[in-house]
This record gives sequence, C-alpha cells and structure tokens, in this order.
Amino acid sequence: MKKYMLAALTVFMLGAAPFAAHAAEQDVAKITCKDFLADKQNISMMVMWIDGYMSGKSGNTSISDQWMEKLGTHLGTYCAKNPAKTIMDAIEAVPE
Repeated sequence: MKKYMLAALTVFMLGAAPFAAHAAEQDVAKITCKDFLADKQNISMMVMWIDGYMSGKSGNTSISDQWMEKLGTHLGTYCAKNPAKTIMDAIEAVPE
C-alpha cells in the first residue's frame, strides 16, 4: 500500500481544485489531464487503473515501487504541461 501512495502523492501534489461532483461512471478516454489532476479524491484509483490498463496491453504483470513512482511522476508532469490532452494521451507518452 505504501508504494501506491508514493505514486499517488506525486500526482496529487500537482493537482488543481477538486470537482464539486463526480459521475458514477466515466469514460477514461474522455478524461482530460486537467480533470485527472483536479480529481484528488480518485487520483490514486486512476493511477492504479492506468497501471492495470498498461499491464493488460503489454502483458507485463510485474509491479514495483520504482515503476509506480515513475508512472505517477510521468502522469503528473505530462498532465501539468498538457492540461487539454486526455489521460489516454498521457498513457501513450509513458517512456518505456
């Protein structure tokens, strides 16, 4: 649990004001980087979802503190610089 919190905190610290209300279900392909950073309540869940999505695409099922930190840092940095891009754009830009 500690390793996931580190990645979430990295992204969380770069966040904007939280949403006033959340939909029960969201289409991840439509979530902008601005919305991702603003949704402080769900940001750690989203980072975990993104890791799972990427693992499903690559077939790599391993996880490490180092990877989660790298992923969280990338998402936070990319989204802070590209608020109008989607979270899917941020995922595609993750360095290998």
